Amino acid sequence: MQSKKIKVLISASGTGGHLIPAQMLSDQLQKKNITIFFAAKDLSKKKIFAKEKYLYKDIESAYPNKNIFSFFYKILKGTLQSIFLILKLKPKIVVGFGSYHTFPVILASYILRKKIILFDSNSYLGLTNRVFAKKAKFLALQFEINKKLKNIQLVKMLPWIDIKNIDNFEKITKLKKDKFTILIFGGSQGSEIINKNFIKNLSIFKDKEIQAIHLLGEIKDIVKYKNIYEENNISSYVTDFEKDMFSLYKNSSFVISRSGASTISELIHFEIPSLLIPFSKAKENHQYTNALFMQNQVKGSILLEEKDIESNFIDISKDIFEKNKILFLKENIKKYKSLINTQNRKQLSEIIVDLVNK
Repeated sequence: MQSKKIKVLISASGTGGHLIPAQMLSDQLQKKNITIFFAAKDLSKKKIFAKEKYLYKDIESAYPNKNIFSFFYKILKGTLQSIFLILKLKPKIVVGFGSYHTFPVILASYILRKKIILFDSNSYLGLTNRVFAKKAKFLALQFEINKKLKNIQLVKMLPWIDIKNIDNFEKITKLKKDKFTILIFGGSQGSEIINKNFIKNLSIFKDKEIQAIHLLGEIKDIVKYKNIYEENNISSYVTDFEKDMFSLYKNSSFVISRSGASTISELIHFEIPSLLIPFSKAKENHQYTNALFMQNQVKGSILLEEKDIESNFIDISKDIFEKNKILFLKENIKKYKSLINTQNRKQLSEIIVDLVNK
């Protein structure tokens, strides 16, 4: 009965790279009779956060900017909110997933001497995690990105759920499973520059035996994009957003997308070659670092910067398809994945369960 009273506070918000793994972890811990509470900035505004499923509280926070007074006021307010929440909840462990959205919660946890576990899904350590890395019980990583810190724990790579039996591809898309499929999307926030440049240059794929899945994000041009695919005789599934990304990944041959943390983890897991176009305004340029990691370390992706997309998209696309680089990229991902699998990493949830039961 005692295990039912164990509480873990999870602090995650912002993009899917933070919220998706946080919710996966929550589901795993709840199966172990651990009570989960979420706290971070703007949780109530996040479409990818299952508000009906979890207990949560919005906490004030801010990213450093020119308005110093406003920044410190919001951080102070968020820290006080977090202190009162932690004193009320009495969590045994606080788990932070990075981003400025979580800063006050982690600061309050440190002030109250709570056990802190930090997770970073990127190939580059974010600001909040850098600030608190040495103060945490351990820093959980899926990529070996910092060998100087002594409290690093390498954990199993995302996704942290059993996806063997998830495959609704034909039901969702009405497309064929055995056909070469390009998946185009802009991450959890969508991307107009990717949408427009792919569709503008669609004619280069016209004579190839392909089909396309195009997730547009928060724009209202679904019918317009569907018509363009039809005009080019390319079978397609066009929508704004798809919850069941795993079914799409399982049946995709090539991906054109942003390079958020969840995306690169999933590309490795599903062994899908990709053309990565980092969001140039991402905090600390972490998407560029992720794409560079996928290109130079994993050797499973091609990096194309936003500033070069207009001039280089056609040449790079032709090069990838005409020189059959896709098989080469896929083989490299398999090699990297095999290397990771030899390291006998634990699930983050397993480590947390061991800690709370001590």
